[in-house]
Amino acid sequence: MPSPFPGMNPYLEKPEYWSQVHKWLIVLIAQSLNPQLRPKYRVAIEERVYPAHHQ
Repeated sequence: MPSPFPGMNPYLEKPEYWSQVHKWLIVLIAQSLNPQLRPKYRVAIEERVYPAHHQ
């Protein structure tokens, strides 16, 4: 199957330039969302919350 992106590989194109992209993107999104969510909610990076279902 031919590449949907002729002339480039979007998955491996200059990986040394993109090593921190996901980390910084998450931080910037959190900083943008927090003022809109507070005081009721907050964005927590690398924190998991599991809701408990009480019967």
